Amino acid sequence: MNELFDILLKKPLSDVFLHSLLFVAFALHILFVLFALGTAIIALYYFVHTWWGGRLNEVRWDKEILRTFLAHKSLAVVLGVGPLLLIQIGSSVPFFTGINLFAPFWLLIIPFLIIAFLSFDALGHKIYVHHYRHLIFGVVALILLLAVPGIFVAVLVTSENSDKLTTIIAHGYRLSDPMAYHWLFRYLHVLGASLLFGAAFHYFFSTKDEREKKSSLLKWIVASILIQFILGIILYSSLLEKPDNITNNFLFIGITAAAVLLWLIFSIINKSGILSIKATLPILMGILIPMLLARQFIQDKEFIPLDRQLQTNAHAYQKILQPYHREALDKYKSDIDVVYDNGETIYSKSCAFCHGGNMDGNGSEARNLSIPPEDITAIRTTRKYLHTILAGGISGSAMPYFTVFDRYKLDSLIDYLDKKYSVLSLPEPLPVKISDSALQQARKVYNETCAQCHGVDGRVTALSKGFQPPPPDFTVYSLSPERAFDIITSGYSGTVMYPFSNLPEDVCWGLVKIINDKRTK
Repeated sequence: MNELFDILLKKPLSDVFLHSLLFVAFALHILFVLFALGTAIIALYYFVHTWWGGRLNEVRWDKEILRTFLAHKSLAVVLGVGPLLLIQIGSSVPFFTGINLFAPFWLLIIPFLIIAFLSFDALGHKIYVHHYRHLIFGVVALILLLAVPGIFVAVLVTSENSDKLTTIIAHGYRLSDPMAYHWLFRYLHVLGASLLFGAAFHYFFSTKDEREKKSSLLKWIVASILIQFILGIILYSSLLEKPDNITNNFLFIGITAAAVLLWLIFSIINKSGILSIKATLPILMGILIPMLLARQFIQDKEFIPLDRQLQTNAHAYQKILQPYHREALDKYKSDIDVVYDNGETIYSKSCAFCHGGNMDGNGSEARNLSIPPEDITAIRTTRKYLHTILAGGISGSAMPYFTVFDRYKLDSLIDYLDKKYSVLSLPEPLPVKISDSALQQARKVYNETCAQCHGVDGRVTALSKGFQPPPPDFTVYSLSPERAFDIITSGYSGTVMYPFSNLPEDVCWGLVKIINDKRTK
């Protein structure tokens, strides 16, 4: 992170405003995430409790609870767009780094959510019949749904520990033990919070005045608070860096609010009363907001210094690049005006930097390639085969496909190459005479050795089709005799073609003749 290659775009809003907006957006998002997760867990529990507990009068209640899942998950998804966009703007480097390290899991979020949502819809449809089938839908949906916050937490844990990135990579893109320990209890803490807020929501909005149902949900609330106390202690001990006093104060406020809620619930139970939403809602917010603020302060402790370092890197890099700005802009403007409507222009702008201005394979970028570009002056092939190479590229090499150009432009390029170096002609006669014995020995070498890859008839064999890059088809592609002789004796760097320098010179020329004679058109 200290190298001078971090180029950052200017932020559209001030850091203070971005952080404030991110906190508000994330608070709304996480609230409905907790509602959705809690609703899913509670609904599935009462579905199982109904059928296996013999309490059929609760069937309508589990369906009623499940109905609210649609609204909760829709709002959770919609409200999640804002925080994602804001964190990408405000903390792009750590956030995208975390995503990239866990990219396969991040990409699974969308299919997981789709399958989970469809499965919950299936669970709620005709819930009174086929309960085994519906149970499978519910279990699958819940597992996939609960996996999503696990992935998010892993990305955030990674983003908040940029100094541990090399450790994560060294562990095979897995969290190291201390980070994995922290991730686990942070994830469980989210699930515990979802039980608390999900149960509280349904206590007020799904039970009406039915005391038995309210009493059942109170048990969920009490149990989730007690679980959160235990998980919170373990989570606090798992922090890789201990929080400052401000963060501890927010945590203390949240813990106090949870204790007050417990006291209120036990007071209500002793009086056989019910909780008031006017009294409970502020306490719930007193739990959620301080906890989110504590998390924000812990996160900012990593993000803010990293962002400052990146800004410093960007300014330093801008100074390095400053002398080249005018030259780069002039070059860009000149390239913008280029019209790629003829073979010469296409070659000079798209091919010459590898194959060279003289087409001899010695372009400015050729030395950076593990497989050297071909010497175009030596190519002898057909229009169709050359068009296939230009349009499809050569796998395993730096030769890309040029589908950006239509057939007419590629034909123009081929015509230009042919005009310069007769690439569409048959190979020239050999510059030396070969004795019958040398030619006979060359045929033996070809059939016993070369044919393993190139085929007896010159076409690629099943073995060599998988090579990267594969060998050419000698029936439609050949080289000038001198170039073919050079490759036979020296090999082709970066490919499977190794040198046969141990063969007598006249035998090598015999191989050139055998190969070039396979050209059928």
